[in-house]
Amino acid sequence: MADSGVSRPRYQGLAAARRWNHAPVRPKAGFSLAVGDRLGDLTVIGHLARGRATELYQVWSNEHWCALTGKIVSPDALCSGGRLPASFRREAGALKQLSHPDIVRFYGNGVSDGRPWLLLEYLSGPSLFEVLESLPRRRLHVPDAIRAIMHIGAAVHYLHRRGCLYRDLKPGNVLLRAGIPILIDFDAVRPINSRRPADRLGTAPYMAPEQVLREPLTPATDVYGLGAVLYELLTGHWPTEAPSADNEWNDWPDEEESGNPSSDYGAGTLSGAELELRYPQLTSAPVPPREHRVRLDPRLEKILLRCLDPDPADRFQTVSGMLAALAPLLKGQYRLWPENVPIERRTDTTRR
Repeated sequence: MADSGVSRPRYQGLAAARRWNHAPVRPKAGFSLAVGDRLGDLTVIGHLARGRATELYQVWSNEHWCALTGKIVSPDALCSGGRLPASFRREAGALKQLSHPDIVRFYGNGVSDGRPWLLLEYLSGPSLFEVLESLPRRRLHVPDAIRAIMHIGAAVHYLHRRGCLYRDLKPGNVLLRAGIPILIDFDAVRPINSRRPADRLGTAPYMAPEQVLREPLTPATDVYGLGAVLYELLTGHWPTEAPSADNEWNDWPDEEESGNPSSDYGAGTLSGAELELRYPQLTSAPVPPREHRVRLDPRLEKILLRCLDPDPADRFQTVSGMLAALAPLLKGQYRLWPENVPIERRTDTTRR
């Protein structure tokens, strides 16, 4: 029979997601709304998670006639006069401007019964953090890790082209949709400018040194975060964690492929010693990833160490530059694109 020229769609997700069969962790108690409670035309049908200032619910929307995620400000998080927390305002403002396949979809926002809310796409997950925690060696097969970063990096690159930085890259902020990583939680987003930030938003192990020190931030700051996430996906460790003498890290085969740190919102002023204790990346170079995973491709290690360079000027200056360096490492069945498809644009910047 002649070839019809019709092929099946190329799989774009993570192989590790196909092996995910763990029941989701039940959220802790303490939600202000119960199943069946109404908030405007939204009806609570499930509890998802509680954050510092918000609560996440699975809700039924009469307007959209489907289940969505409702991100609702906690009753005790409203500022005096009912003013919204700054992080909530940032996230609402950012999501209204964003539309990308690797970014959670935004369906609207409002206030009902004095409770501000955001309405987002419902993603059942798991998160990349949950996937790592489910694996015996807490690390992904190398192609899966690179593919995950290609998707996350595409979302961050899009955000940069819209004039914003993400600032809080970590496995817990990435949920899977049919195996494809989707970036969520945009409450730390800020415009790209030369001003020093007034806050220290982020999650400690993934923060660039200039982010910790509240120096002016550039797209290279998010390159560091992407590098830290990729490092963890490949090794199961944070970049400054030394190999443990009690575990034979280097004997783990590649083919068989932590507590989730909370965000540091740095309300107080930390001394130099406290900063160095909480943020070892200020004084310690990243551990070469092949000390955790000896058979790692040296080219991949070189890319990782460049992403994690303490000097932002020595990192990739754009996310697209980082992704273009990673792309040739995906070969054969692991490629996200056919052999003859161009994979990078040279018009973004002259220095990558």
